[in-house]
Amino acid sequence: MKICLALVYAKDNRYTVNILKAAIEYKVPNVVVYTVRWDEDYDIIQKIAILNEKCEKMLIGFTFMSTQLMSIIDYIKMIRRVFPNAILIAGGPHASGDPLGTLTNLGFDLVVYGEGEDTMIEILSSIINGGDPYVCGTAYIDGGKMIVKKRSRYVDLDQYPPFPYWRNTFNPIEIMRGCSASCYFCQVTYLYGVPRYRSIERIVYYSEIMLSSGLKDLRFIAPNSLGYGSSNGIKPDSKVLDLLHQLRLLANRYGGRIFFGTFPSEVRPDSVEEDFIREIRRFVDNKRIIVGAQSGSNRILKIIHRGHTSEDIVNAVQILTKYGFEVDIDLIFGFPFETKDDIEETMKLIEKLKEYRTRFHLHTFIPLPGTPFIKLLPSPIDDALKHRLYKLIGEGRAYGYWISQEKLSKEIIELVRKNIIFDLEKNYRNAKMHLC
Repeated sequence: MKICLALVYAKDNRYTVNILKAAIEYKVPNVVVYTVRWDEDYDIIQKIAILNEKCEKMLIGFTFMSTQLMSIIDYIKMIRRVFPNAILIAGGPHASGDPLGTLTNLGFDLVVYGEGEDTMIEILSSIINGGDPYVCGTAYIDGGKMIVKKRSRYVDLDQYPPFPYWRNTFNPIEIMRGCSASCYFCQVTYLYGVPRYRSIERIVYYSEIMLSSGLKDLRFIAPNSLGYGSSNGIKPDSKVLDLLHQLRLLANRYGGRIFFGTFPSEVRPDSVEEDFIREIRRFVDNKRIIVGAQSGSNRILKIIHRGHTSEDIVNAVQILTKYGFEVDIDLIFGFPFETKDDIEETMKLIEKLKEYRTRFHLHTFIPLPGTPFIKLLPSPIDDALKHRLYKLIGEGRAYGYWISQEKLSKEIIELVRKNIIFDLEKNYRNAKMHLC
C-alpha cells in the first residue's frame, strides 16, 4: 500500500515540519512526505489533491499554534469536506494543549499528543502493516470519550537528524528540548517535560554537514541556551563550553560563524554566570544575546513561577555587557493580576537597563491551552502605558508584536468562552488516560 503524508503548515512552523519530515524519512523511507504551506498564496486543496491521486492511503497532518487557530479553522473544515477518506492528524502545541477541543470542534481524527517524531513513525508503520493509527502518543475519541495514550518516555534527540539534509534543507539545530521551570504561562514544560540534550558529537556532526554544504552561520534551538547539558537546564554546566569549543574549531576550518543565545533561542537571567560568559565570549560570533526576563516586578515573577528575580535580570545584563554583549530583554505586559505598581516596577527596570544599551522585546500575555493560565483574562494595556511603550519604540529601544498579541489574547479567550478551546479541567475530567 502506497502511503502518503501531506504536512500542512505555515512559515512560523517550518522548523517543526523540517524536524518531523527528517525523522519520518529517516525511519520510514517508503512513505511519501509532501509539505504544503497554508499561509502562501496558492490553492492548498489542489496541491493535496494531486498527491491524493497517487496514493492508496492519505494522511493529512496539521501542525499549528493556538495563535494560528483563527487563521486555519476554515482550511481544516474545507480539507475535511474535500478529502473525507483521509486521516486528519493534528500536532503541535495547540493540539497537545487542547486535544479534546481539537478532536471534537476542529474535526481531526487523531491528535499527536506531545512530541511528534516517535508517534508519527509508529502511526505510519502501523498503517503500513495493516493496523490502526491509535498508537502510543495519540489522543482520539472512542465511544464518546477521549482516550489519551501518553508516552512514558520522551524523544531521544540523538535518534533523529535535526533537518532533512538529504533534501538540502536546513534550519537551526535543536540542541535542547524541554524545560524544568514550569512557568505558568508557557507550554514548554507541560508539553515536552524536563530538559534533554542532543549530544555534542551529533551537534558537531550536523554542524559540519551544514558548513560543508555552503552555509556559513550556525544557529541553535534551545529554551535556555546556557542550560545546555546541565542537570536542570538552568545552572550552567561545563558541557556548554565543551560544545562551543568544538564548534569553534569546526567553524574556523570552514570560515563559519557561531550564533548562540540569540534568535531562535534565549537565555534565562539566572543562568548568566560570569565565569561562563567570559569563556563563551571567546567562542561565539554574535554580539547580541536575548534574555527572557518577562517582568520587572518580583511579585509577578513569583506568581508566574518564573524562578528568578528582578535583581537576577540586572545582574545578567551587567555581566553580559561587561564581556561585550548587547542585550535584548523579553518583557510581557497584560498579566491578569498585573497592577499599576507592578507596571511601575517593570518601567523602573527598563530605565535602569537603558544605561547598558539594552533593547526591549515587548509582548502581551496570551493564555495558552495546556497551561494553568488558560482561562485567565488578560489585563488591558491602557493608553498611558501604550504611550510609554510607543516612546521606547520611537527611541529605538523597544520592538515587538505586542499590539497584535493583545488582539490574539482576546480571540483565544473568546474561543474558550464559546467552548471551542477547552481548559485543563474539561479536557481531562472524563478522559481515559493510559501511560504507554
